[in-house]
Amino acid sequence: MTKGNITELQYWLDLLIKGGIGIVVSLIGMDYRQVKTSLQELEQSKYRITMEVQVMQNELSGVKDRLDRIEKKLDRVLDR
Repeated sequence: MTKGNITELQYWLDLLIKGGIGIVVSLIGMDYRQVKTSLQELEQSKYRITMEVQVMQNELSGVKDRLDRIEKKLDRVLDR
């Protein structure tokens, strides 16, 4: 092989390696973006569910208070 062929082979091999590295980095970036999007969706879902749970707890507390008042009134009526 002549010096020109060796240099040309090294050039193409270098391009092939750099192309492979570029493809791998691109695939990792795409996967990272998908994971990041999934995490954001999960955080939004968690926030929404947390808010719904807090609303339900408040409603349940109100119902419990009303039932306690009704129970006290019934006890007073039965005591008479």
